[in-house]
Amino acid sequence: MPAFEDFEGQSAHIARLHSDFERGTFVHAYLFAGPRGTGKRSVARLCAMTALCRGEKKPCGVCGPCRRVLSDTHPDVHTVAPEKGKKTIGVDVLREAIGEVGTKSFEDGAKIMLFPEAERMTPAAQNCLLKTLEEPPAGTAFFLMTDQPGALLPTIVSRCRVIRFHPLSQEQAEARLRALGLGAQDAARRARMAEGCVGQALAIDEAQLSLRQTLTKDVFSVHSLADALAVVNRYKEDKERQALVMDVLECAVRDILIAQSGGMPLEGAGYAAEAEAYARAVPPEGGIALSRQVMQARRMLGSNVAFASALEMVLLKVSEEYAKWRW
Repeated sequence: MPAFEDFEGQSAHIARLHSDFERGTFVHAYLFAGPRGTGKRSVARLCAMTALCRGEKKPCGVCGPCRRVLSDTHPDVHTVAPEKGKKTIGVDVLREAIGEVGTKSFEDGAKIMLFPEAERMTPAAQNCLLKTLEEPPAGTAFFLMTDQPGALLPTIVSRCRVIRFHPLSQEQAEARLRALGLGAQDAARRARMAEGCVGQALAIDEAQLSLRQTLTKDVFSVHSLADALAVVNRYKEDKERQALVMDVLECAVRDILIAQSGGMPLEGAGYAAEAEAYARAVPPEGGIALSRQVMQARRMLGSNVAFASALEMVLLKVSEEYAKWRW
């Protein structure tokens, strides 16, 4: 079972949260803001367990209420999410959730409302929630969690205690992943891929790890226009992975820049030997130019330019650099 101490590096307010819920002095609404995978939902669940725990040391993790919170079956803990087949949380969902808040708790304790993707609430749903936050029921705690706090109405934010979550450092993330049972090399590779977001690191599957190797081999083997076109053809039809291809490429270029600037080397991070050779042979000015091209590719995709065209521009930049630096 996770503990509050596991998340102390991701927010300065973890100890206070633990204390407030242990003593029953929590406020009625919290906004947990930060990148995906930084522990927002895990900490909200720990707060719920602490508020409802019947053990001596809270949360004990073994009493009935703790076990029910952990298994998402506690009748006084409600998760608000979009209806099946919908992308947004509509006003009808909010009204139903608020109706639950108004009823007596099943176990004569607190009532907890979890919003794991609060940014999905429509404006009408947010306004519906706002009325409840203005006059909150006693003994109820709302947890709004989001990586897009700007999507929430300012009036909603103003009625919440805002807790900001941050990614861990490379070393902290590796240590946390090792504590969760990962090997040292796997932990290092995942921590770098997820930029210190432990939850994201754990969610990385073997397909992503394999793509990291094959994509960087393909990209940094491009020496000519013909090579570039061959690589584009290899990836352009795989529409399901196109966003992931850009994510992996952006992460690789970032790590290359760090290595070129004298920081952590690429060796052991799961990249192909061709990418490692690029990082050793090309000076930072080349990595910066490539980084700008990847960012431009992102903008092109955001403007509905075809994926093949955006990737081709990146690969042409790689071939230009090969003509200069020959790695």
